[in-house]
Amino acid sequence: MKQCAALIIIAVTVIISAGCYSKNDYAQKEPYKREMFALDTIISFTIYNGNAQEVSELSEELIKTLEKQLSVTDENSEINRMNNASEPVKVSQDTFNVMKTACEVYELSEGSLDPTIYPIVKLWGFTTGENRVPTSNEIQKTIPLVNASVIVLNESNLTITVPKKTELDLGAVAKGYISQKVKELMKENGVESAVLSFGGNIQTIGQKNGEPWKIGVKYPFTQDSFIILDIGETAIITSATDQRYFTHDGKSYHHIIDPKNGYPVENGTLSVTVVCKDGTKADALSTALFVMGQKRAEEYWRKNGGFEYLLLDDNSNVYVTSGLKNKMKLSEEYDYLKLNFIE
Repeated sequence: MKQCAALIIIAVTVIISAGCYSKNDYAQKEPYKREMFALDTIISFTIYNGNAQEVSELSEELIKTLEKQLSVTDENSEINRMNNASEPVKVSQDTFNVMKTACEVYELSEGSLDPTIYPIVKLWGFTTGENRVPTSNEIQKTIPLVNASVIVLNESNLTITVPKKTELDLGAVAKGYISQKVKELMKENGVESAVLSFGGNIQTIGQKNGEPWKIGVKYPFTQDSFIILDIGETAIITSATDQRYFTHDGKSYHHIIDPKNGYPVENGTLSVTVVCKDGTKADALSTALFVMGQKRAEEYWRKNGGFEYLLLDDNSNVYVTSGLKNKMKLSEEYDYLKLNFIE
């Protein structure tokens, strides 16, 4: 039987799907494809069965609704309401869920992910597009405001209290949550086979023609995939140095900030890809593990589990946890990379 593979490159907005089908494939012979721009990236759906157009329209509306609630740059969002109040703020269940996950990962990662990072992010201009390198004095004055332990969550009445001058940015979690909700919506509406791409955030539903999806993980600052994953239904989310950055005086500064010192992380990590059933958790962990670096990331994985990861560093090492060992291979052009399996 002739087989054709679909290759989805993480952190690239194009999904490439092969066009080979047999009589036993889904009734929908050609996949339905749709794109939209939201969450500061191009989002695409490739759906292989079901009422694809209708479910895509429903998904677009859901994305727009959740983005309005969770965007730090929307002055009417629930995040902004919390950032401009010092008393408990009633929020939607969705916003509460995202905050709860962010705070849980903050605790477990010992602050490697911190949802109160926004005052520092603003200094660097990553949300305004007016990038600059802050002075060390500016950072030292601002870094005390980064402290998620001051957030109070009240699940019984869905209120969140953010003290004065503390400001939230859920960019490291929100996209994963939204992609997870879209995936759930599609499955509830009969979709059994699909790939959803939210930039560096991939969600898969079912399989492609009874075979695992082939997902390519992009090497930073190229359009090439350095690893191909054979994967089933899951979330595959990458944080990398090339996803948002600027150059000043010949030096590049990426958007993944260390909450402890207020500067872009410099620990030798180039990218971290997390594979996990829960897209919200995967999104949060891809950032947290990047900040931790390989040694602490491995310790976190051993202690907490529930996910797999691969980490690429600037010394041509790729660290891969045991659950991915038999589901991945290096691309030919990157066979010089050194694989280190974490058992």
